[in-house]
Amino acid sequence: MNFKSRIVLSILVIFMALNMSLQAQKVSGYDLNAKIPSKPELKTGELSNGLKYYILKNKKPENRTDLQIVVRAGSVHEDDDQAGLAHFLEHMAFNGTKNFPKMELVSFLESTGMRFGADVNANTGFDRTYYMITIPMDKPGMLDKGFTVLEDWLRNISFDAEEIEKERGVIMEEWRLYEANANGRVQNKHFKKFLEGSKFANRSPIGDTNIIQKAPREAFTRFYNDFYRPNLSAIIAVGDFDVAEIEKKIVDIFGDVKNPDKIRPREEFEIPINPKPIISIEADPELVMPNYTLIFKRKSQNYPSGTYGEYRNNIIVNLFSTVFQYRLQEISRKSDSPFQFAMGGYGKFLVQNLDAFQLITVPKLNTMNEAYSKLLEEAFRLTRHGVTKSELERAKTEILRGLEKALSEKDKTESGDLARELYRHFHEGESVPGIEAEYKIQQDFMKDISVEEVNKFLKPLLADEGLVIAGSFPKKPEIKIPTESELLSKYQAVKAMNIEPYKDVDVDKPLMSKKPTPGKISNKKNWDKLDTKELTLSNGAKVFLKKTDFKNDQVLFRGFSIGGTSLASDEDYHSAALASSIINESGLGEFDQTSLEKLLQGKIVRVSPYISSISEGFSGSASPKDLETMFQMIYLYFNSPRKDLDAFKTEMSNLKEQIINSGSNPDRVFSDSINAVMGNYHFRAMPWTLESIEKVNLDKAFKFYQSRFTDASDFTFTFVGNYDEKEMETMIETYLASIKSDNSKNNYKDVGIKSPKKGFTKEVKKGIEPKSTVRLVINGDAEYNKENRFALRSLVEVMNIRLREVIREDKGGVYGIGARPRLEKYPNPEYSISIFFGTSPAKVKDLITAAKGVIDELKSGTFKDDNIDKVKEIMKREYEVNLKENNFWLNSIYNSLYNGDDLNEILENNQLVDKITKDYVVSAAKKYLNMDSFKEFILYPED
Repeated sequence: MNFKSRIVLSILVIFMALNMSLQAQKVSGYDLNAKIPSKPELKTGELSNGLKYYILKNKKPENRTDLQIVVRAGSVHEDDDQAGLAHFLEHMAFNGTKNFPKMELVSFLESTGMRFGADVNANTGFDRTYYMITIPMDKPGMLDKGFTVLEDWLRNISFDAEEIEKERGVIMEEWRLYEANANGRVQNKHFKKFLEGSKFANRSPIGDTNIIQKAPREAFTRFYNDFYRPNLSAIIAVGDFDVAEIEKKIVDIFGDVKNPDKIRPREEFEIPINPKPIISIEADPELVMPNYTLIFKRKSQNYPSGTYGEYRNNIIVNLFSTVFQYRLQEISRKSDSPFQFAMGGYGKFLVQNLDAFQLITVPKLNTMNEAYSKLLEEAFRLTRHGVTKSELERAKTEILRGLEKALSEKDKTESGDLARELYRHFHEGESVPGIEAEYKIQQDFMKDISVEEVNKFLKPLLADEGLVIAGSFPKKPEIKIPTESELLSKYQAVKAMNIEPYKDVDVDKPLMSKKPTPGKISNKKNWDKLDTKELTLSNGAKVFLKKTDFKNDQVLFRGFSIGGTSLASDEDYHSAALASSIINESGLGEFDQTSLEKLLQGKIVRVSPYISSISEGFSGSASPKDLETMFQMIYLYFNSPRKDLDAFKTEMSNLKEQIINSGSNPDRVFSDSINAVMGNYHFRAMPWTLESIEKVNLDKAFKFYQSRFTDASDFTFTFVGNYDEKEMETMIETYLASIKSDNSKNNYKDVGIKSPKKGFTKEVKKGIEPKSTVRLVINGDAEYNKENRFALRSLVEVMNIRLREVIREDKGGVYGIGARPRLEKYPNPEYSISIFFGTSPAKVKDLITAAKGVIDELKSGTFKDDNIDKVKEIMKREYEVNLKENNFWLNSIYNSLYNGDDLNEILENNQLVDKITKDYVVSAAKKYLNMDSFKEFILYPED
């Protein structure tokens, strides 16, 4: 063979090998190494300064635009003297910029009808900071101002020295709220073990409290100048707009934003994989429940982000995670289960090139060791033997059904959800092919994913290398806390066990084998203004129907009758109070809860019975496709509730576990104290104890449930959503009108719980952290009607703005503060206004005085007029959006029927809002803010 021939042959061999390699990467018709194309309607671009932008037109909700800016810098990029300042800086973005000095930014956004927190917010992570605002589009100039806000956040934050000092207190209260508790203390210690050897271990986003309280302005501006720059940022706009107009605004506004002359590199920090297992054990006297967390870290085996290969691997992960979660739920339902709860899953672990299989369980106190071993046993069972074919098929059906629902809702998806998807696309490389393409990709890949491939993926997931075991325990003399060597030896012992494969029992029979004999719709009435129908059934039940097109694949329902546990004797009260919870955990008809869940996999349906103090009923939802299943479940909860002794034992066992250590938790003790006092120590208002659990009897609970669901004549149902009207009426006649009825028409009883009306101070001392919780209550008698309801609501809306301005912004005394109104008709008409916040014990009295000052200004009318304008705008804007939400209509119709209101009052919001004036709010304040009824509930730490 001559030289030329050898070259040709070599080239041919290389070509064939390369071609075979490429073909090997083609699965289900997709090149696994190829990037998934973005949906064609997404407009993307990059400015010359490196700023990226993503623009997507979307009309849900109408006349709204979600604007976001993402900066790829977070706590892990802080210098040692900046720990916590990435998060602190995020707060300062709302405390003054070039175009919105001091707190004018929040004031402006509220004036547009947007709420601080709900429509205007931000958050900080390890490696990014994320800002979001919602802007109304039906007023000239609003969009321009929205982009001005984004521009100011990127290059014009003021860092006013006075505002920094005020905000230090706010940040400290955020730390106190989320970190200064048992879970925070324990998790922060574990956290350092999880991330040992990396910068992440010392860069919790909340930061170092010493730095938070003392950092100079220069430390803030240094981080800002280093990292808030175009080439680390992206603008995201999703909403009801013209795409070309938005792109032009981005180019015009952000095109001249400069990167620093000296660019600081953005480091990518690694998390090392520990060569040997790491054990972390922590105990805390206030921890309510023990728990174990196991993390098996491993180098990512995925294809590059955004590729078909990564997507396919994620499907495999989703499949076995779904199977595993159902297995763990099945075990937790058994009365002899050693744990109350367990979960497991696989995915990214903070950084792009690191994955982890994570296991978590909450054991029962007397079976802590057994729970730990059982969780490991199930994890090894999964990775050694894999999933069964029947489990895999059910998981495929469930996942595809969820995607099918998303596909049907493609034109009804909220802009906020789409914007968050684009954030992940920018920051994490997640693909955004669009739901049509995504559904097809899933279908194609699912066909070819076999049990063998899933099980092969599972085999290497549990290994000693990269393992971190964390145990958290209540610190009590009676609780024996395992040692590090004991946890490690138990792990090795389970690993050495001969574990049998899981045996799946498939469910292959229908929920109902025979349909009932239908009843009739005996009368129809139209509520024309509401576009709602009222049906009277042959058994006396009432049904209200509102057909909508707000969601394509959603039907919601609620049903109720009056009575509840008020009709239970004092002797049987505890059994009655838990009756619906027991039934909910017992399955339905011929199926226990595990079999029922297997039967319902792949269906989008939920039905839950309830029994409250005054009423009983149902709530639930379904896809139109699964409407009949929903109605069958309602019928069976009336006619064939299941009495399951094992489910009862499990429910009682779990409740006991929750009670045993609840007395160690300061927040639980405080809440129980308030409920007891406000219930005048009536035994039905007292917290549950081990003694009260012992009073619960399965037969009595089941009998009481049956008594409350034995007669359909006094039930009223409301259905809202996208259904076929003829089919809906057929379902109603078949499954609701056929329910038995004896026309008993029960009413509730007044059991004698009377809230105290006079004011007082109640102090509770519990806890070891320097933190306090405050709840202020004003309550009294009031007639239940729409005028009083609306007056209370309007008053509290203004109050919330002033409480935030005075106590959070001016005094820096809280992270969050809010007031909540309540006006109830049953059993006796009364109202209450509750103000709640957390703070430092040293600030409690001063902040209560400040809250009283807000009350005084509301009664005297010395607050600014623009607060009235803000409240009116917020109430009208929310109502505008609510009118196109199924949940709003369901709850509004339900509440009107429950309280005997005129349904047409639902449409009167804007007429009532137009009546709001300063005098109107002052009048309401004088009527309801009766300081003779002012109650102070204060939680202090123990002496």
